[in-house]
Amino acid sequence: TRNSITDVERLERELAMVRRHGYARDNEELELGVRCIAAGIHDDTGKLLAGLSLSAPTDRLRDDWIPLLQRAALQISEALGYEGAASV
Repeated sequence: TRNSITDVERLERELAMVRRHGYARDNEELELGVRCIAAGIHDDTGKLLAGLSLSAPTDRLRDDWIPLLQRAALQISEALGYEGAASV
């Protein structure tokens, strides 16, 4: 889409933001009218295993869902033995 990340510098900036904030966003990058948020799931060694994501129509996805999603991803990680994150 017109929002898709298509250059390396922009991708590197986006990845730095994901690492800094602990979640990722898709702002209509795959499909116009759909936004997504995602947080990582880690194993007992801290290795990133998977991601937990939410997708919704652009006008329905709310930023206050981000900490809820992060908390759910952390709870799954902790169930897998992960101990490396402070409470979200």
